Amino acid sequence: MPVGGIANAPPSTIQIAVELKGVMTEHHKAVKNRKRDFEAHHQHVHNYSNLSIAGVVMIINAAPRFQSPLVGHLTEHRKPSELVRHRMNEMRAVTTRRGLDGYGVDAACAIVVSHDNVDSTLTRHFTEPPAPQIGDPLHYDAFIQRVCAEYTHRFLRR
Repeated sequence: MPVGGIANAPPSTIQIAVELKGVMTEHHKAVKNRKRDFEAHHQHVHNYSNLSIAGVVMIINAAPRFQSPLVGHLTEHRKPSELVRHRMNEMRAVTTRRGLDGYGVDAACAIVVSHDNVDSTLTRHFTEPPAPQIGDPLHYDAFIQRVCAEYTHRFLRR
């Protein structure tokens, strides 16, 4: 091991690859792009190795207002929960594979936050609906359990 940490070299194998994307409340069109990004991610990962685990995580902003650093104005949303539901439906539409012969991501997760980019003291993690609830396949706990189960099945039971 090199002095000071991990050697800088290409990985010898990739067993787990997770793509993380964010969607702000004001970016209604961007959610379709994130879905395409996730579809491309699992294709790339599984082209590298069918055994590799392709995970995706979408951070969804549910803030009723948002100050864009790019355009500088404050956007108000009358029904931010509807925007979150729309984004959750797009996440549910990402192809999910079941087994090594399938096609799609191996695990997916949606995390809902509220961040207005104005007052950071108001930033928080949403756990109430429309955020994924315990038992929902898009809940963070289900994501971690699925990644661990797939890892155990693919790499530890061989």
